[in-house]
Amino acid sequence: MGRYKKRKDGRYATTIMVGYKADGRPNNIFLSAKTEKALRDKIAELKAKTMSGELIKESDTLFRDYVDNWFATYKASVGINTKAMYDNIVNKHIKPELGYLPLNKLVRSDVQKLINDNQEHPRTCEQIKMTLVQILNSAIEDKLITENVAKKVTLPKRHKTEKRALTDLEKEAIKKADFTLQEEALVKLLFYFGLRRGEALVLSKSDIDLKKKVLSVNKTVIFDKNNPIIKLGAKSDAGNRNIPIPVSVVAFLKEFLRSVDTFYLFPGKNTEILSKTQYVKMWQRIVRKMNDAVTSEQEKLIRAEPITGLTAHIFRHNYCTMLYYSGISQKKAVELMGHSDIKMIMEVYAHLDEEKEAVQEKLNNAIAL
Repeated sequence: MGRYKKRKDGRYATTIMVGYKADGRPNNIFLSAKTEKALRDKIAELKAKTMSGELIKESDTLFRDYVDNWFATYKASVGINTKAMYDNIVNKHIKPELGYLPLNKLVRSDVQKLINDNQEHPRTCEQIKMTLVQILNSAIEDKLITENVAKKVTLPKRHKTEKRALTDLEKEAIKKADFTLQEEALVKLLFYFGLRRGEALVLSKSDIDLKKKVLSVNKTVIFDKNNPIIKLGAKSDAGNRNIPIPVSVVAFLKEFLRSVDTFYLFPGKNTEILSKTQYVKMWQRIVRKMNDAVTSEQEKLIRAEPITGLTAHIFRHNYCTMLYYSGISQKKAVELMGHSDIKMIMEVYAHLDEEKEAVQEKLNNAIAL
């Protein structure tokens, strides 16, 4: 019979006294492990650290308090989008589920349960684990705990989202939709130039040279929660680029630019450019009008929506697909897309090569005597 009791979660646990607190109470450290042998090894390691003077500090700190301190100390100067990600993970997931626990009583099963509860969102699980590993590494360096229980949790499998071009129905809807001039401009800028959302929203009249037939990308917008912040320079150095303006969109751009009386093409109500909320609402209107354009009256009665999941990034992937079928080289496609390396373009081109080969093979098999 073993020396240590097995808990309901299958782990073995014990408490080791490593000295006394300032008030005379025993300073106990909680340890747990998957097997008795692993637990005995942890106990031996802790005793060795105690003997060598590497004492675990006395702490009754709640996990939520340590997390708040970690966030304020180590994430104060990160970029806006990065900070927003950590803020979301900490305040919507980690603190509500684990914050009530004492820092030194957090065990792997606590973290695994949090991961399991969010398994339908693999990317969120990855961010939870990454954040917890950083927090607990910090706590180890502060000598408040002895191990990082987040390192070995199991993540759900993450299925890559399908990168796709526009469907024939979506292209038909773009032609038929009853857009405002501004809505149509955003759609056509995405379609004809493969711009990132942030690049399109911050375009100014001076970025479109109809005489030279060139559109210049030299800035982007990032959102601090709802507020737009204009950042000079594109996403990367390679993102700063000049894109040829196709003849088929010149007439529309002339008409649109004549209607714009502001510096930026997509001004917000109280801001130079659209806020995040204003953009989201505008995009929802665009998708709704596209659905209206290709949905029958009978289908509208049951609120059928044949077009779903449409994003600005799908237009970008569609542009890359059009470059492929236009015979544009991979090197030139990298320039026009504003990528810093060729990897992503190679993936798209390779996938389209496979599709073309599959079609050719089917034709060869079907059309034969």
